[in-house]
Amino acid sequence: MALLLLRRLHKKVRCMKDLIIFTDLDGSLLDEVTYRASPADSLFETLSSHGIPVVFNSSKTFFEMLKVRHSMGNRQPFVVENGSAVYVPIDHEIAGTKGLEPVHGYLRHVLGVSHQRIKDFLSSSGEAFKYSMVTQMSEAECASVTGLSGSDVLMAQTRDFSEPLLWRDSEPSLKKLSDMAVSEGLRLVRGGRFVHVMGDTDKKLAQRWLVKRMGLVHGKDFEVMALGDSENDVQMLAEADYPVLIRSEKHGFPDIDTDAPVYRTKRTGPSGWHEAVKLIVLRELI
Repeated sequence: MALLLLRRLHKKVRCMKDLIIFTDLDGSLLDEVTYRASPADSLFETLSSHGIPVVFNSSKTFFEMLKVRHSMGNRQPFVVENGSAVYVPIDHEIAGTKGLEPVHGYLRHVLGVSHQRIKDFLSSSGEAFKYSMVTQMSEAECASVTGLSGSDVLMAQTRDFSEPLLWRDSEPSLKKLSDMAVSEGLRLVRGGRFVHVMGDTDKKLAQRWLVKRMGLVHGKDFEVMALGDSENDVQMLAEADYPVLIRSEKHGFPDIDTDAPVYRTKRTGPSGWHEAVKLIVLRELI
């Protein structure tokens, strides 16, 4: 079965230069414990040399993403807080897109809602449930549950469009809060560590927006490879031409509703990322 899947993938992957890679970070490109990207980052230079952009599409905040992008030398647009906003560097090829707003030296397209609206919802509707809001945790508590420290904790708590909850209640209670959120035009999304309260958007919609803009600039249709490991990656992967599920040591593979062949890695985290990209993409280019 695995061999048949790879044959189907390799048969399709003949024009990989017209490809954009979208990737989750924690648990996918980044190790969940060390937050390091090795050995995945060893492929970045080769991908760049073939004109294949890697776009980070994560639950991380704007300031967290700046740090990760800087450490990896990534200059592509990026998606924050589970599809809530897309940030475009001012010198990027799609920077001329109409309707972008200047923020922090970048251009921004917003798909989500304000953090204040989410706090108002939780204040009025969420008091009966047991959870801890990441933005209201002490530095020590946030460091304990995320594995972050120092300024990284502050960056994780500086949110514009979403609120991660450390859920301490039952699954039926989570379903009840989810239904209440939907009735208010919001959404609950389960990630690797947290349940995220956010606007009615997701990683898929941000991915779709970016692919369309890049296609218009280049005058061609791009194919998409998407890599992720958690429930909040499902929509992003379902819309990709080459969906990749990264194996996790903490949970099983989520279900994906797609007709495309899904590659499930044998290795976890960035090792699984390296495995999939090298096997599916670079094998056809090198």
